[in-house]
Amino acid sequence: MAIIYLDKIPVSLRADFAAKVEDIADFLLIDANWLMQVMYSESRLKHTAQNIQNGRLIAAGLLQWTKASGVPGAPASILLMNPLKQLDEVKKYFTPYRGKMKSYFDVYLVTFFPAAMGKPDNYIFQTSKYSAALIAAQNPAVNKNKDKEITMAEFKAYVTSTVPASLRSIVLNIKEKILSNPGASMVTVIAAMFFFGL
Repeated sequence: MAIIYLDKIPVSLRADFAAKVEDIADFLLIDANWLMQVMYSESRLKHTAQNIQNGRLIAAGLLQWTKASGVPGAPASILLMNPLKQLDEVKKYFTPYRGKMKSYFDVYLVTFFPAAMGKPDNYIFQTSKYSAALIAAQNPAVNKNKDKEITMAEFKAYVTSTVPASLRSIVLNIKEKILSNPGASMVTVIAAMFFFGL
């Protein structure tokens, strides 16, 4: 299988990086392109990517690890790791969800808000510690309608919009799911293929 975005990886590391991503995806029982798209969305696959807010390093690396990610010394420690070492951390991070991620949305949810795994489209992102309004304020790109809450439907729409149209059939597996669904009407097939650029 061809892995997307490999051209973003330095040539000297490309073969090892691709092999490692495939091994991780096989272990996690997911599509390797789901993992590549999440890392691309988070960091453009730059292992030195940094999110600095008010002069403080908030997140770093391929997956934009934060202090709460569980990696000792993160985010600063991530910047001391090369891309292949960061992939070891990617595997560790996703391992608790092995076998539970059934779509690209699930893989992105593990990065964005793991508590939302398996929730319906009307689920509102919030916890006892973090209010819906706070989560919406921290993620204005996701909260498009500015109603101070993010629903699963909004999250899915945002995530879909971040995948280039030319890659949506690969990453989202939309065409295969629609065409393999015997209950899908022709109108549904045509509308979905138009919307997702298939």
